[in-house]
Amino acid sequence: MPRLLVIDDRDQTIEMCHRHLPQFDYVTRCGRAHPCQVCEERDKGCPLKCAHDYLEADDALKCAESLPDLVVLDLHFALPEERLLPEDKTTVKLEHARRKQGLYILERLRRDYPRLPIVMLTTTDADSRDPLVQFCENEILDSRSLAFEVTRALAVQHAADEGPIFWGRSAAMAELRQKLAVLARSPLPVLVEGETGTGKSFLAEHVLHPRSGAKGPLVVTDLSTIPPALLPAHLFGSRRGSYTGATDDHAGVFEQAHGGTLFLDEIGNLDLELQRQLLLVLERGQVTRLGDTKPRPAAPKLVAATNLDLQQLVREGRFRPDLFMRLNPATRLRVPPLRERREDLPQLVRFAVLEALRSEALRPLLRAYLARFPTPDDYAEENNTLLVGKPQAKAARHDAFTVFLATSALARMTAHSWPGNHRELKLLVGNVLVFALVQQMDSEAAPSRERAPAILAIPESLTEQLLGKPDDQQFGRSAAQPSVPGPVVAGQRRVEVSIKPGQSFSDISADVERQYLMALFDAHEGDLDRMAAELFGPGANRRKVHLRMNQLGLKLRELRS
Repeated sequence: MPRLLVIDDRDQTIEMCHRHLPQFDYVTRCGRAHPCQVCEERDKGCPLKCAHDYLEADDALKCAESLPDLVVLDLHFALPEERLLPEDKTTVKLEHARRKQGLYILERLRRDYPRLPIVMLTTTDADSRDPLVQFCENEILDSRSLAFEVTRALAVQHAADEGPIFWGRSAAMAELRQKLAVLARSPLPVLVEGETGTGKSFLAEHVLHPRSGAKGPLVVTDLSTIPPALLPAHLFGSRRGSYTGATDDHAGVFEQAHGGTLFLDEIGNLDLELQRQLLLVLERGQVTRLGDTKPRPAAPKLVAATNLDLQQLVREGRFRPDLFMRLNPATRLRVPPLRERREDLPQLVRFAVLEALRSEALRPLLRAYLARFPTPDDYAEENNTLLVGKPQAKAARHDAFTVFLATSALARMTAHSWPGNHRELKLLVGNVLVFALVQQMDSEAAPSRERAPAILAIPESLTEQLLGKPDDQQFGRSAAQPSVPGPVVAGQRRVEVSIKPGQSFSDISADVERQYLMALFDAHEGDLDRMAAELFGPGANRRKVHLRMNQLGLKLRELRS
């Protein structure tokens, strides 16, 4: 349930929220765990239901274990001078400070809590370039308007917290997304499993930490990159002179992340002694630096990641079972590799290309490329697009960058097993764009004045060159990769499919049927009449195939694009 903090010099707003917006929880200044609506002090003039000025709001935010999901802030405050912002009022008239007090509080909140969403109650036209600040403009505040603005602000924050992530349509990613929404708000450790390059640290940075409500920083540590002799000092800190080379006092990553989130990558690399010390820190919420006797607070939210099977390491005696249980294995997250997200790969490629076009690394090259062509005034990079097929100036956007990817190149990328997962995909897309840009810029052909301002074609040969040999030639066909259907022999067609675990036999058989129909669709180049004829005999109705594909979630528009 989202938690709100109301900042208003009067109690009318919080009372209206309690009566008409029960779908939200509220941060109070009393420290009690139960809500105001059931408190015996509610009808006794309790002054702790909300914050009445910035000082009370600041105290409430500092005392809270985690930040609220949103702040509801009034504009006008009829307060004594000593309770108003700014502290120095020599250049501000008292009446102006009262009429605009909410703006002063807003400025202070943005400075101290930049990721905290805010809805301001105002009777005047107001605007902000900050996407996390919304204005509820109404002469007479009503619960419906406030609920709408609060819900909209929470939706904006939710989108911002998820960051640049393409979730796709696969069942594994849907389950991961659902678990993340719950575990991000839990103070318990989170264990993330997945192959190298699947984006475990990316999820910690863009989902788990922002949505945790933690006030402290995110500290990321890859344990596989630190020499074993330096790991204790890196994790727990050290005093000057505690070991050779320790010339200054040093706070370990547990101290640095206190009150925030600590992401420990490759936790399976720790030896048993360090695992014991790590377990003690997690249980006590304190850490003692090497060479010191003074315990220091160290209670971050721990997110541990590994590409190993920790349960197997426990059975082999290489990982402590008590630490494994402390890492909350019952709710551990598994990030699926790209080869298990075949249905998402075309859109993932599109997403990766558009992200690369917006990246700082490619910006200088894109500017040089655009300088060669007439660029209109309304050019905007957020309108960049990727189209599959042959380059056509009439199909390209005239206000953005248009990338044309050959159909065969997309098919080659979709069939690739991606052993490096997202990291490999991001690297390939970046290289493809750089090679294509440079090749086109170095060509001697003069650019046409009639063409769109930015058209970039990515041929199949370039993709083939960077990907290398197909997987079935280089490594042997992957068991997780369905093969292209072979020719029909004696009324039969052989198709290789992958069997993945499911909740029921129905789920498993539906997945197998989905893979078969996708392979058949490719073999007949999208011709449903030919598919129907092969499946049900000459004269069969294509609607039967189309209906079944829809039932299995296979959309013709997406398959053909």
